[in-house]
Amino acid sequence: MELPELVGGALCLDVANSVDGRVLEEPLDYLATYADLVGWALRAGGLSTAEAEALRARADADPEGARDELIRARALRESVFALFHGYAQDGAARPDQLAAVQEAYTDALRHARLEPAGEDLCWTWDPDLRLPRWRVAQSAIDLATGSSLGRVKACASQDGCQYLFVDTSKNGSRRWCSMTDCGNQAKSKRLTARRRADRTEAR
Repeated sequence: MELPELVGGALCLDVANSVDGRVLEEPLDYLATYADLVGWALRAGGLSTAEAEALRARADADPEGARDELIRARALRESVFALFHGYAQDGAARPDQLAAVQEAYTDALRHARLEPAGEDLCWTWDPDLRLPRWRVAQSAIDLATGSSLGRVKACASQDGCQYLFVDTSKNGSRRWCSMTDCGNQAKSKRLTARRRADRTEAR
């Protein structure tokens, strides 16, 4: 299966975007297995190659634990999506959405160590099946409490794409998750509509 372009600009948004066609009766969920979760987090920069390999080995040794963790990770993904989609559309989110993300973050911190990373300090975790979820929670809190929250947007496509992204354009004018996908589709539709209007006027 060809995986979609990662457009979120933050780990938590890229993971939130791992469901395609949320408005459809049967959306496409790219995280069907724990291995999918690990692969997606690796692509999005949330895991190192070594961490991903260690997690795959742990999942092979504990398939039931991996299945349970996938369920929890997907639940957090939905809370993250609801949280940031709410801010993108309405400038607010429900208390239960905030609480779910906060709970995942505090769980992550209970298992983290603060260690040197070059000249800085950072939270680190031992390889654990919960690591992808913890990293997503950390990313969500960083985004929610940072200066970029007001730049989180939902794709403006009228075809139901609800991908989230951080608008890093200078004037904050980005509307599409990707110009090569939804942006080009919107341009094509506008061009078709203009041509139809021109033909109607010419009659």
